[in-house]
Amino acid sequence: MTIQNHSVGMVLTGWSIPVLMSLSLTSAELAAQDFTRITTGPIVNDDRYSEGSSWGDINNDTYLDLFIPHAFNDRSNLLFINNGDGTFDQVIGGPVVTDISTSSGCSFGDFDNDGHLDLFVPNWNGISNHLYINQGGGAFIKVISGQIVSDGGWSFNSSIVDYDNDGNLDIYVDNGTFTTFVEDNFLYRGNGDGTFTKITAGDIVNDDEHCLSSSWCDYDNDGDQDLFTANSDPFNGTPIDNFLYLNNGDGTFTKLTEGVVVNDNRISIGGSWGDYDNDGDFDLFVANWYGENNHLYQNLGDGTFALVTTGDIVNDGGSSVSGAWGDYDNDGDLDLYVTNDWNENNFLYRNDGSCTFTRILQGDIVNDGGRSNGATWIDYDNDGWIDMYVPNGQNPDQSNFLYRNNGISGNHWINIRCAGSPSNTSAIGTRVRARAVVGTQIVWQAREVSGHQGFNAQGSFNVEFGFGDATVVDSLVFQWPSGTVETYTDVDTDLFYEASECAGLSIVQTSIEEEPGTHQSPELYLTQNHPNPFCLSTAIPFNIPGETGTMNHARLIIRDISGRRVRTLVDADLGSGSHQAVWDGKNDSGRRVPSGIYIYSLISSDQIYCGRMILLD
Repeated sequence: MTIQNHSVGMVLTGWSIPVLMSLSLTSAELAAQDFTRITTGPIVNDDRYSEGSSWGDINNDTYLDLFIPHAFNDRSNLLFINNGDGTFDQVIGGPVVTDISTSSGCSFGDFDNDGHLDLFVPNWNGISNHLYINQGGGAFIKVISGQIVSDGGWSFNSSIVDYDNDGNLDIYVDNGTFTTFVEDNFLYRGNGDGTFTKITAGDIVNDDEHCLSSSWCDYDNDGDQDLFTANSDPFNGTPIDNFLYLNNGDGTFTKLTEGVVVNDNRISIGGSWGDYDNDGDFDLFVANWYGENNHLYQNLGDGTFALVTTGDIVNDGGSSVSGAWGDYDNDGDLDLYVTNDWNENNFLYRNDGSCTFTRILQGDIVNDGGRSNGATWIDYDNDGWIDMYVPNGQNPDQSNFLYRNNGISGNHWINIRCAGSPSNTSAIGTRVRARAVVGTQIVWQAREVSGHQGFNAQGSFNVEFGFGDATVVDSLVFQWPSGTVETYTDVDTDLFYEASECAGLSIVQTSIEEEPGTHQSPELYLTQNHPNPFCLSTAIPFNIPGETGTMNHARLIIRDISGRRVRTLVDADLGSGSHQAVWDGKNDSGRRVPSGIYIYSLISSDQIYCGRMILLD
């Protein structure tokens, strides 16, 4: 998708809607073609021992950048900048990539609420953890004072959260991994200026154990983040019960001792939250190692869980490390990817939409082996289809895997970047619900902006929904950590949005400059409306590509500044060449709309262009 805003001279580049395809393939053949393994570039040809990966837009150019930790103190960690064209450049200067430590996990988060993602890196083997503050544009300085960087410990993982909903990000650190002794976890309460206060009271920092990972989620839907920790002593083959802590809403937690989640006693490595059954309650997948079956706990909506016992997803065995939820086929429900250790193949389970899953057996994505760890679903190329990144740890070294999603299904989607204020600027903990008619069914979906899921895995803070054949989202509801609830209606699909708390929903724009009206694509173009501003009516010229006599379907849509659809001016097959539509300032119901800024979008084939105009009373 290429979006151009002529009136402000800005271009959104790099986004292309996959062309709908007419396919006569079996489901197995289709699944095998869903992904292409990328084999060129530094992020898949590094020489590190990778336990995790963390994605974040560190330079605010709308493209996700990548941090990869190295688990041993013989080489530095890695940081890659996304060029926006499917390639990455390796950062070679600065403390993030010159510090030598023993890093397994990593976490981005805006710890000083200045709009730039900072970075926390936990270290094991008694080495103190690292904190880097982003000065803007991806230039980091290292924090050298405070307990958060001087506590030492056997820290193997970290998760970011605003557990007390004060608008400042906190950091939880998992300790005691691969040690002969147990160790308390750390909780640092953010002060909002890049400094932290260590919390020493409560079970969540005094339950000394072998903790491998932590994952936060508001599983009881009461507006605050609860905590799951996966515990075990894997290399000694010792199972340990996992922990679940209920957030009391006052800065304290209650440790739960009853229920299947905390009494299953397995060698668990990572826990991942996701609403796989679209009932509004978040369910929990736990990856178990040592040849044990994995666990899926269905949230019953009353604070309790039921253990799912049927299906491949809980009966495949394996040395599983992490699970990643994501709607890779954009059909309106969450699928699951599971990584395995010891060069076993990874698992991909496609959600069938009826609380069951089909295991995908074809394609590189499930047949490449590897000592795979904290995998993440991310849309690294901004095409609306989530891709899969898999870090691998192996001596001798084993490169990581990147699988690009080809978007074969042709379904519709939206991708939303959330910005909180007064909630934390990273919007962690924000619950987003979407309602659309998929096929003939009304489907509600839910996502939650998370600072960590699985084992050493941090995807982007973007919210990604798939909608099958639905071209409009009937309702989009944001429940911010501050308690603010905002609802938008009639939101068009196949677009990238930014949701700003208390400030509206808008189409994302980058800072690439171009003179208004100069972009004349041979495929499609849109010209600035005239007159602009206008009172009674305005003309919008545009061009449809193709040879003389050919037809292309085109849509020309008017939205308000919050992204709500106001008027559909064109929705028809048009011949190639120049066209013009006129808007009289009225909505689809024939009522005059208020004065203000409006966005017009031309969509045809695999492209979209946008412009802005001003309506006056």
